[in-house]
Amino acid sequence: MRNFLRRIGKTIFIFSCVVFSFLAIMTIYHHIALINETEKIEANGALVEVNGHKIHVYAEGEKGEKPTLVFMSGSATVAPVYDFKSLYSLLSGEYRIAIVEKAGYGYSDICDVDRDIDTMLDETRQALSLSGEGGPYVLLPHSMSGLEAIYWVQTYPEEIQAIIGLDMAVPKTYEYLDYSSVSFKVYAGQALAWMGLHRIIDYQLDNTSLTDHEIEQQRLLMYKNAVNDDYVLEGESSYSNAMKVKSCGNIDIPILMFVSDGKELGDYWIPCEEEFAAENDAQLIQLSCGHYVHNDENKLIAEKTLFFLSALE
Repeated sequence: MRNFLRRIGKTIFIFSCVVFSFLAIMTIYHHIALINETEKIEANGALVEVNGHKIHVYAEGEKGEKPTLVFMSGSATVAPVYDFKSLYSLLSGEYRIAIVEKAGYGYSDICDVDRDIDTMLDETRQALSLSGEGGPYVLLPHSMSGLEAIYWVQTYPEEIQAIIGLDMAVPKTYEYLDYSSVSFKVYAGQALAWMGLHRIIDYQLDNTSLTDHEIEQQRLLMYKNAVNDDYVLEGESSYSNAMKVKSCGNIDIPILMFVSDGKELGDYWIPCEEEFAAENDAQLIQLSCGHYVHNDENKLIAEKTLFFLSALE
């Protein structure tokens, strides 16, 4: 029995040493690689300084009398400028489009700054202005940025012509989140990313409309941005931001909402979307796809968006 226990103990010790060595080597490799990869990361838009850090703004399409379509990313999207391409490439032939990558996203700096709704909206507006973009705007928010889009209309209604929600979050959805569970997953993910383990995990990023160079850039940005401090701070501020937006009341503006099947989010998602649509006189289009609707149903969304925008004109 003693010999058996000794063998078990020795096996556990050897296994622990192997795991520890692997994690140590992976962590060292990851941080050296991040330094070497810095010079390979090449922003494809304008980098403007806002509140002491660089914000990336990408735009394409002709400027004219039509509104500019502003794409606003969901939480923890590593590279919004590439995530949205499958949709905005179908729209930029007729409209000017712009993507603002918030702090910690895409080519923007990771800077550990306040993520309250006022600060985020102020940075988005400044970044657009400093990069030479001007309103009126039509906002296309995905997921969490729905809060910022609604608040933008509540605060500066003269700047916004309409909202086209890409499975956008509404204030009530944040009343259903289990924040203790979310916090554990976030901090666990942050630890794994710090050790570089996301380099060996097969993340399913949308590459269907990207060139080989863009796919490589998206991969490098994933290594750089995964579960960074700005993502975490934004998540921690989400409930208070949602309650502030909710307290400001309904909005009076044309709204088109594309809504996923809700399976990736929870049973509460679709009822909350439907309630918001009813209260704000929004048109809702139910889709049979996952949360990243602009990737799964980009052609249908582009078609319906162009029809909706032509009706506004």
